[in-house]
Amino acid sequence: QHIGNTNKPKTLEFLKQAIENMERITKINEFDVVACDLHPHFFTTRLAYELAEKYDAEVNPVQHHHAHSIALANDSAIEEMIVIAADGVGYGSDGTSWGGEILYTDVKNFERMGHLESQLMPGGDMATKYPARMLASILKDEDLIKNYSDQFKYGETEIKNIFKQIDAGINVGATTSTGRVLDSMAVGLVICNERTYEGECSMKLESCAYYSTNDLEIPFTIENNQLNTTEILREVVKLYQNGEKKADIARAGQIAVAKGLSELAIQAADKKKLNSIGATGGVFYNEAITDTVKNYIENNEYEFIQHKNTCAGDGSVSLGQAIITKKRIV
Repeated sequence: QHIGNTNKPKTLEFLKQAIENMERITKINEFDVVACDLHPHFFTTRLAYELAEKYDAEVNPVQHHHAHSIALANDSAIEEMIVIAADGVGYGSDGTSWGGEILYTDVKNFERMGHLESQLMPGGDMATKYPARMLASILKDEDLIKNYSDQFKYGETEIKNIFKQIDAGINVGATTSTGRVLDSMAVGLVICNERTYEGECSMKLESCAYYSTNDLEIPFTIENNQLNTTEILREVVKLYQNGEKKADIARAGQIAVAKGLSELAIQAADKKKLNSIGATGGVFYNEAITDTVKNYIENNEYEFIQHKNTCAGDGSVSLGQAIITKKRIV
């Protein structure tokens, strides 16, 4: 079963109980290998090493988006494909936070072939809870962000400190997360400026976009296998300040990101001479983004792969980990 976020002690304890229950009902009490996430500091990773020591087993860390991709590939019995993996966060093989990735993937390995522009997260996880921090970092313009001072908990004082923090490089990890870009759009359109539950800002952006009545377009730029998200966010802010309808801008911003990711995926598919392009990660619970990606890929005569018996979110990650780990040890 999907246990969820194990950052809380009670949830981690429930995970341990679930493992013990699985051992009991399957009558299996020894293991050769334990699969876990690549992130070295997750509580689940530490638990994996504890279990490995207990059972004298190996530990096989699996990159988050590779696990997503293989769960998706397993649904359609595909050996290799290009995958758009778009979500909030996943520990990357370079030690940064990923979440807007184009991967070539087979069961054993993966290759990162493109991604969203890397952006700094001032305050680390604080930029996730208060996405106005993320918007400031992406726009890279202190004068422009001052127009949003009421979206910051401590107003202009906080804005000044954020830019000082960025300049000093203190607690400003890098991310390519699609979720952080969508959250920033929600702030830029004054829709939501604090995350009180998982995916709140992005979902409110999606709800706003649903009421769009105009086919407004925001262009996107790809360079060095990266989608320029700073340009997209600056255009979102510009249109909002010019008095365009919020819903129309929200829709256009989402579509720009969706089309940009799709184009990156097509370029990767051409390089690998593959025809199948899949989509996975929590961002693909967004119907408008999913439909845009699907149409863009199919209109360019590629096969679009979606989840069938598994989910796009983290509930399928453990399945992907298990499949990859089994293939690696066989």
